[in-house]
Amino acid sequence: MNLRINRKLATASLNWATALLLGTAQALAGGAQETAVQGRKAQVAARPAAVHARAFAYDAKRETVLEGTVVGYTESAQIAPTGAHATVQTTSGDVDVHLGPASYLQAKHFSLAAGEQVRFAGVDAVVNGKEVFLARIAQKGNQVLAIRSPRGSLLANGAARLVTEAERAQMKQQGGAR
Repeated sequence: MNLRINRKLATASLNWATALLLGTAQALAGGAQETAVQGRKAQVAARPAAVHARAFAYDAKRETVLEGTVVGYTESAQIAPTGAHATVQTTSGDVDVHLGPASYLQAKHFSLAAGEQVRFAGVDAVVNGKEVFLARIAQKGNQVLAIRSPRGSLLANGAARLVTEAERAQMKQQGGAR
């Protein structure tokens, strides 16, 4: 009988020890997971640039029309967003307008010079701490040029293939700026 009791005690002790070891292992694993989660949160918190990247995003819901007089034009800005920029004098002050690659404007026979009256449809954005107007449609006199798709992708980068027929018809119907 003592042998049976000893076996039962040994089995119970072994089960208890196994449970204790498994519980300790799970607790250690849980602690490691918690430490990993905390480390990931710290990495995410240390990336403030991600917030600034969203400010550069094109949001068609915020699209406005900008009208004014060209006071300056450059084909190759060295800071983001790179490409052609026009400085447009409006009733509320000078605005830096991004027009995409100058080669795209040249291929479409679109040029700007100081003193010309222009109209742009697009959105305001903050790029590298600087306010920029991202033009989607440019209009000078009777000449209208689509620069970005309705989603904000530069057409010079092949986004024209991504524009649906309905969006093309909408751009044509609008005759440029809204």
